[in-house]
Amino acid sequence: MAVQDLSKKGRKKWYTITASSNFNERPLGETLSYEPEKLVGRVVSVNLSNLTGNLKAQNIKVSFRVKEIRDNHAVTELIGYEMSSSYIKRVVRAGRDRVDLSFSGKTKDGVDIIVKPFLLTKFNTHRSIKTALKERCKAFFDKYLSETDYPTLVSQLISNKINQDMREALNKVYPLGNVEVRAMKRILG
Repeated sequence: MAVQDLSKKGRKKWYTITASSNFNERPLGETLSYEPEKLVGRVVSVNLSNLTGNLKAQNIKVSFRVKEIRDNHAVTELIGYEMSSSYIKRVVRAGRDRVDLSFSGKTKDGVDIIVKPFLLTKFNTHRSIKTALKERCKAFFDKYLSETDYPTLVSQLISNKINQDMREALNKVYPLGNVEVRAMKRILG
């Protein structure tokens, strides 16, 4: 195996990875690289409570992808949002029904995403009620995504506005305990 000559590559430099504008470009960490172009496309995952300071968000992990380098800062965009499976296991109890859904859609500005809502009823229910909840949730997200652009979607997801709106739409079908977005992923292409 040939030994690489360090004089040709130069020295590694430190680059600060910053969050997207939804988080006021807070620093996520630092990384070393010979060339800044090699950082583009790198994915960094962080706990949401570390970014927002909200302890209620400690069960959520957000993923950022480096999109460009500016002045030794790696600028990112949010590409993923996911709840921890241990939190979901903790809230699901006997005597309740869990409804998991998955929708793919396109936002108003043409960004392809996958949204996975998580519904938890207050009591055991019939299959027909679960089906009605799924249909109403699908209709809610079809309408919501067609009216919302991606940056607004991200900010409303972080502030739990989507969860509140979804609860209002679905509580007309059956009383629900938990109504949350379990995961959101941007489809990169």
